[in-house]
Amino acid sequence: MKTKRRIVTSLALVALAALVSLGIFRGTQRAHAQDQTPPPIGDRISFGMVGITQGQTARINVANVLTANDTNYPPGPTRVVLTFLNSDGQLFRNRDGNPIRRVAMLERGQATFLDLNFDEFPPGPTRIHLRAVVTALPPGPIDNALPPGPIVPTVEVINNANGRTVFALSGPPTIRQIPPPVND
Repeated sequence: MKTKRRIVTSLALVALAALVSLGIFRGTQRAHAQDQTPPPIGDRISFGMVGITQGQTARINVANVLTANDTNYPPGPTRVVLTFLNSDGQLFRNRDGNPIRRVAMLERGQATFLDLNFDEFPPGPTRIHLRAVVTALPPGPIDNALPPGPIVPTVEVINNANGRTVFALSGPPTIRQIPPPVND
């Protein structure tokens, strides 16, 4: 009887030791070093607060206005991120809880938009206050000596019943500091 108990106890200890060692060796994960160069930060264009109500849609429009032969910028698309923020500065989210945003790669001459329709939200306030934000990252390295960005944003509020624009706002110009000339 004692022999049987010792065997069972020994097997239990061996099994426990195997599980612990498996957990220790398998559970460890390697740490990866962080990249020391921060990602480039593009132009962030923020609009003032606007409000929409039932039957209206807010739309952010963005156009890459570079021409095909413009040599002031390197070739390639401009990455844009379009978002709406609420009055607390938080991203608007759809019914699924996902942020309402659009990320697009705009080649020269292309445009895109993002809509936020008041009628797609659950019943609640009679007016939604929002702020449109566009972040643009032009191709190539960020260089303050380049002319203002190639992205031209607008915000408009559209009447859903007839598709007419109620009002539109132009984006403020992007201001960049131009370094002083180098004296020889």
